[in-house]
Amino acid sequence: MSQKLQIPRRDLLALLAAGAVLAPSAGLRAALTPGERIAFDVLREDSSIGSHVIGFRRDGGDLLVDIDIALEVRFAFLTLYRYRHSNRERWRDGRLISLNSETDDDGSAYWVRAEATGDGLRVEGSDGRYTAPAGTLPTSYWNPRTVAQRQLLDSQHGRLLSVEVRPQGQDDLLLPLGLHSARQYRIAGDLELDLWYGPRGEWLKLAFEAKGAEIEYSALETANPSRL
Repeated sequence: MSQKLQIPRRDLLALLAAGAVLAPSAGLRAALTPGERIAFDVLREDSSIGSHVIGFRRDGGDLLVDIDIALEVRFAFLTLYRYRHSNRERWRDGRLISLNSETDDDGSAYWVRAEATGDGLRVEGSDGRYTAPAGTLPTSYWNPRTVAQRQLLDSQHGRLLSVEVRPQGQDDLLLPLGLHSARQYRIAGDLELDLWYGPRGEWLKLAFEAKGAEIEYSALETANPSRL
């Protein structure tokens, strides 16, 4: 799920069907800088399979965003699959200035470096290099302007994804945070998923379906983007 978990859907479903347990690293949240953050419980058919945490802090006039995903698949006493993804974004005046991500997908390494230049957003990574249009947003979803985009930067592979966003109307979400009113958006194209944002633009939920199984992000903590 790109940011969404970056595990390919067919691999995730195969592991779940085999009876494996997918659990977050115990040190995931403790490693984050205290302050504003977003935290999700990741569910498959109402069963927790992992977590995804985004931390925010200020560095002078810049906003630093640290994204950490740490997963392990275990069966009995064996570790069958490990997934680690870390990503740091630097934002200035609402614009992505740089992005640096590292991913270990069960031994397969991916990386992305992006930097804002006068020509746009220069991207280099495991899948090559190119210059994306200025103002391109990454697939980290915390920024509510995501739903106004036609292209997104895949923060694991560095690909430029073409998307179409369709508003789905208002929805009431029962989350660990309580009952929240949210607006739902459906993303199609190179990504297929649904996103929910609260009235202040706070990211509350993500969902997609794979072979009849619903995968959801359910917010445990959230942040008001206007305060970041």
